[in-house]
Amino acid sequence: MIRTSTRWALIATVASIAAAGTGAAQPAGATAVSRPELAGGCFALRTPGGVVAAAGSGSYRFDPSSAEAVPFRLKPSGLGTYLPMDPGGGLLAAGPADEPTRAAAPRPESEWSLRRIARDTFRMRSSAGGARMRTSLAAVTGCGTFPEAELGARGRHPRGVNTDGTVSGFADAHLHITAEMRAGGRVISGRSFHRFGITHALGFDEVNHGADGSDDVTGNLLRTGLPFGTHDVHGWPTFAGWPVHDTNTHQQTYYVWLKRAWKAGLRLAVAQTVEDEPLCRIEPRRSHPCDETKVMKLEVKRLRALQRYVDAQSGGRGRGWFRLVYRPGEARRVIKSGRLAVLIGLESSNLFGCSELRGRPRCTRRDIDRGIRNARRLGVRSVFVNHWTNNALGGSALEGGAKGVFINVFNRFQTGRYFDTGECPRSRQGEEVTTLGAVELNVLSGFFPATRELAEEGMPEYPPGRQCNTKGLTKLGAYAIRRLIANRMLIEVDHMSERARARVLRIAERRDHPLVSSHTGTGGAWTPGQLRRLYELGGFATVHPDTAPELARNVLGFRRHRDPGRFFGVGLGTDTGGFSSLPGPREDASSEPLPYPFRSYDGEVEFVRQRAGARVFDLNSDGVAHYGLFADLLADTQRQPGGERALGLLARSAEAYLRTWRRATGRR
Repeated sequence: MIRTSTRWALIATVASIAAAGTGAAQPAGATAVSRPELAGGCFALRTPGGVVAAAGSGSYRFDPSSAEAVPFRLKPSGLGTYLPMDPGGGLLAAGPADEPTRAAAPRPESEWSLRRIARDTFRMRSSAGGARMRTSLAAVTGCGTFPEAELGARGRHPRGVNTDGTVSGFADAHLHITAEMRAGGRVISGRSFHRFGITHALGFDEVNHGADGSDDVTGNLLRTGLPFGTHDVHGWPTFAGWPVHDTNTHQQTYYVWLKRAWKAGLRLAVAQTVEDEPLCRIEPRRSHPCDETKVMKLEVKRLRALQRYVDAQSGGRGRGWFRLVYRPGEARRVIKSGRLAVLIGLESSNLFGCSELRGRPRCTRRDIDRGIRNARRLGVRSVFVNHWTNNALGGSALEGGAKGVFINVFNRFQTGRYFDTGECPRSRQGEEVTTLGAVELNVLSGFFPATRELAEEGMPEYPPGRQCNTKGLTKLGAYAIRRLIANRMLIEVDHMSERARARVLRIAERRDHPLVSSHTGTGGAWTPGQLRRLYELGGFATVHPDTAPELARNVLGFRRHRDPGRFFGVGLGTDTGGFSSLPGPREDASSEPLPYPFRSYDGEVEFVRQRAGARVFDLNSDGVAHYGLFADLLADTQRQPGGERALGLLARSAEAYLRTWRRATGRR
């Protein structure tokens, strides 16, 4: 007697006879292929027992009759792994005792690795283990479409190179692709991708935020300053609740939306890995530890997985449009080949573990040297010395509004002290500092029990008017800057206190090393004189996104700071995924809407309204609800007074960033 659990394995032992036999019949309407394009292809599966056919009752069977073959769409879930989907949306899965069955939704049992062992013969193995079979593939028709967001873009994608050899296109120097891993991993819902597709990547908001969104306490605080609030949690398939332009706690850079922006001219993006230990420690629910260095490693791992996933959708390793780059020359080649160059950055409150407690540093020079080496090995090429809280390297810039209040709380939680403020070095710098009263602190501690001690202590009072952090760059911080320069790293100078930034500018000028401001104006205001010094160094600055008329004016406003002797372009610093809202609809959008369809800046690609599931997104009513709608925003900007000139400067930003990066590596 033969055990049922060995049935699929036994099929494999005789498959070579059936698969290689010249008299083997193909399913009706099939075309035999020797080297099938598996990614997204439509195939019938033939085993020695016959074609895989429907058996009713949610299962499949092996049938010698070719007429009943089920056509399967092979949706890549990774390099070499696929989700075979039938026309009804079911998936071939390994059932109990390794019998073939039909799964209603993707799961490990319905994911199969395909390893080629002959021209059109493969060994299939379930990711759940056990079940395996040897099969030949025959290209057929009649497959369904795997659930996915539509791109909404038509046309041949041009290569990003001008006739003079410079690259053409936009740079977003501040993008949080892996935002979902921030704050302990349970605050931001959604993922940039999931191996099981959009149903898993952009669904299940209720798991993190509750059935009515009331568990989204951090999002409520960032939006309104109050922990109370609800929101519609429906993502896929209706997207009735999210994404929206003013969310702080939902993933807005799903990979298809990123691809849409690339189609619109995005040529270089800096994927900022990010974590803030105090925010993570305050959160009552977490999916991973709060150590910032460890989280950075997890996020880099996720970025590399995204590259493999995009490769898989494109048909194989190295064939995707998303490429991680580690040298400016490599980035230039990627852009010239028509793909998106992605640089890895690091935005951390405690860079290399350099936190402080009541003024005492918790790292040494040796830790800094080790941290730089490890970051470079991971592929990080750009770093922030400060983010939200003070650390052993220097002071952080204050922020305004409700966000600034809670950053001050984080600073106390992490360092043992609230911000010490005083007069700003220059006019129009600093922020109005507000605090929470005893009642508000008690309410906050009810949602975040880790802050109960702070509620009992109370917050200090601050004088009226603009204030700046009195903490500047420390001796240890000056050492870190010098070592980053020696290691040819790009140094981000946003989020540093005004005093710390001024000191870094002086150090960089002495060493002729360029600096980067990747979300200029966020995390400390820049004076006109500082921006001129930044450009004189060959540095790079960005404009924060706004509605189209304001965006055009803001881009053009950077011209007065430029260095006439250097190549000039203005980058985007969208801060998407960085607890930062994106632009809403224009006030006059109903009377003067962006018309659809529209064409990209270079005229090569036509865009229609982007659809995801049942939701159709429209810039005129939704604003920039997700990253893909930057294509729409840029088209709207082009229509504004001065818009053509503004788009021209933005389209020079990828080249400008590459020149800054090349200069930082020591090449002039």
